[in-house]
Amino acid sequence: MKLRKIREWTVITKVMEQVSCNAISYFSPKTKVLTGSGIISIFFLNKMQCFVPLFVLFIAVAVISAQDSIFVPPLPDGIKTENPAAAPTANTAQAAAAAPADAPSRYPAASKDPVLGERIAKISATLEKIPQEHRQIWREYDITPYTRRKFPVTAGNTLSKPEQTVIDWTLRLTGTQPWHSSPFSILNADSDKLYAYHTKEVQLVVADIVDRFVCQELTGDFCTLRAVAVSRPDWQVKPHAGLKPIAIAAAGLQGWILEKPAAALLMQELAKRLDFKELVPIQPAISNGTPHYFTAKRQQSYLRDVQANPAAVNGYTEDRAVIEEGLGLSFVSLSLLDAQSTEAAVKADIIQIERMLSTFVEIATASNPRQRVSIETPQIAAFKLDELIRFPKNKVLLLDLGMIPLPNTAVGESGGFFSEITKGINPAKRGNVLVFIESSGK
Repeated sequence: MKLRKIREWTVITKVMEQVSCNAISYFSPKTKVLTGSGIISIFFLNKMQCFVPLFVLFIAVAVISAQDSIFVPPLPDGIKTENPAAAPTANTAQAAAAAPADAPSRYPAASKDPVLGERIAKISATLEKIPQEHRQIWREYDITPYTRRKFPVTAGNTLSKPEQTVIDWTLRLTGTQPWHSSPFSILNADSDKLYAYHTKEVQLVVADIVDRFVCQELTGDFCTLRAVAVSRPDWQVKPHAGLKPIAIAAAGLQGWILEKPAAALLMQELAKRLDFKELVPIQPAISNGTPHYFTAKRQQSYLRDVQANPAAVNGYTEDRAVIEEGLGLSFVSLSLLDAQSTEAAVKADIIQIERMLSTFVEIATASNPRQRVSIETPQIAAFKLDELIRFPKNKVLLLDLGMIPLPNTAVGESGGFFSEITKGINPAKRGNVLVFIESSGK
């Protein structure tokens, strides 16, 4: 709708006066008005002259309404706008200049903490009492017989915080949820003590774990570890009758218990195969409760992306990324108090770059308007293992990890781990990985 402005009230007043004069002079006595039915004589109009201004006012308002006009009083000097309703004020102009367009709205604070400041959440700084609705109990366990032990220091094996091993083992056996949900609980440790606040049932599990770490009679227990790979799982044919299966929770894994002579014979048979490869050489005796790490990885760099940059030499800036390709393994064994069994926590991760996929993108420059640059996308195969397995002492635990990616890590040879396997025998670079864990004790 087009808006018309009438800035002065005198405009309509003058219109009313002019129309009134013309109407009075026109409608004088004996004036004849031409109508569709003929000539009509009008008499005594002088008596009606007082009603003419009102009639003219009615006509003026009707005309203005018919033209969709809006009458507004005069605007203050200095404000020029087609829509008076959109005229800015001094306050709105200052606010627009002070606050950016994308400024976040401020939410009301529900509490003001002396340390944390104003917060939306309601915060209380007083601890009236520790929740005890589930009959939780507080216990402090002395773990110094374990934390002050002389741990072996080898390449990649430094145990700066042995108490963390106690916490990790506790979370393995109790689960993480009981410590992060109802009932209210606490689990913490330093180099001297393990602090636990939980129900009696959970405290019994924690006490048993701490006893296994600090028991001096178990310090002489140890395990050895070795990992090998073959290209096919047909190694089971001969020793199958002597393999005693055990339950393994992880999907795709198999586990067996072997006598030590049978395990030694199996290793000899595997070593005779042309596709045999040793992934993790025999690790030295790993004492009870001591974390052990083995890493064989290399960094593989690739061109992830390019961005146009006229200031650069080639007209673009490279975005390079690095992938750590290879094998990482961690192992902890902890004997049980029955002197008959041990538990092994095995973690492994393998990352293999199967190939790099190239994509050409256009990066035009003034000197080379048709320049194309190849960027790379890695095709990765990965494997992860995190398992806790119980098996008898003085036996050998054999883990079959399945047909998994084999790392292309170069360790003492140009062809990497599996140069012999991947040359025509196993072009997919996958193999059947076997882990031998032997437990020994006093």
